[in-house]
Amino acid sequence: MNAALVYSPNYDISLPGLDWLHPFDGRKFSRAWTRLGALSRGTCDQVLLCPEAPIATSDLLRVHSQAYLDSLGSPRVVAKALEIGPLAWLPPGVVERRILRPMRLACAGTLLAMSHALQKRAVAMNLGGGFHHAFRDHGEGFCIYADVAAALAAVRAQGLLAADDPVAIIDLDAHRGNGVWSLCGSDPSVHVMDIYNAQVYPGFFPGSVEEFPFQIPVKAQTPDEAYLATLREELPPFLASMPRKPALAIYNAGTDVLAGDPVGRLGVSEEGVVARDAMVLEGLSGQGIPTVIVTSGGYSPKSYELIAQLARRVMQLPQVPA
Repeated sequence: MNAALVYSPNYDISLPGLDWLHPFDGRKFSRAWTRLGALSRGTCDQVLLCPEAPIATSDLLRVHSQAYLDSLGSPRVVAKALEIGPLAWLPPGVVERRILRPMRLACAGTLLAMSHALQKRAVAMNLGGGFHHAFRDHGEGFCIYADVAAALAAVRAQGLLAADDPVAIIDLDAHRGNGVWSLCGSDPSVHVMDIYNAQVYPGFFPGSVEEFPFQIPVKAQTPDEAYLATLREELPPFLASMPRKPALAIYNAGTDVLAGDPVGRLGVSEEGVVARDAMVLEGLSGQGIPTVIVTSGGYSPKSYELIAQLARRVMQLPQVPA
């Protein structure tokens, strides 16, 4: 596979006092890239794709309403979505520069990664993105823009992906991807497997297990053995359940499954997270499925390390002609 890494130093959310207001590390993206540079001895620059500008409003309007995008000019709306009350009192320009613009740039990164994956039949990892709690008309759960849904709509519009091409979404963030489901769940070409902690936000999937067998709840503090066994048992039948081999896979590699993460509240060790990522990558790249990776949630001091390790693994994938 022709691997690529997508990143910009402008992904960072640089808001003074953010560390005191929310456990999210707004600088984990640049920290991950710096760590990857050390792990790869600088060779990561050879596979880097850098989004040049934030995602276009026209691309966002494929999945969001104009009224919602307009409402983001109010810091109160952003504060509610990010669950950080004091943001409501900041000037709109500060919120735009320090929060919204970096998030839109990360959305552009997801679109760039998806375009590359499809054009080169590659694995492309965006070191940001994965805002899987964003809905058409509102944001929540620290997610403002629905990058995966917007990127899917854009590559379809560009002719890189047909409307009936099967798409696999594998969401292994600790939290159920309710926003992605709201935007993609009714699309017959999009198939979602979501292994999530049902004891944290947003709770259980509302549908029946019989009808939606790959919406898979696990308990808080689930350790390596049980978590990895669930993934090992469910991933092959999920891929086999699709009408034909996926034309595209999207892997949400949230690092908030890590034991000690104050928001994810699962019990997977660092070694377990690495094993999880390896299992997914081997399952997808082994079949030659073009794959996009997004990093989503991760609220522990180790999050950036795990992102760097996954990026290093992506770099080490065998290179084959497109």
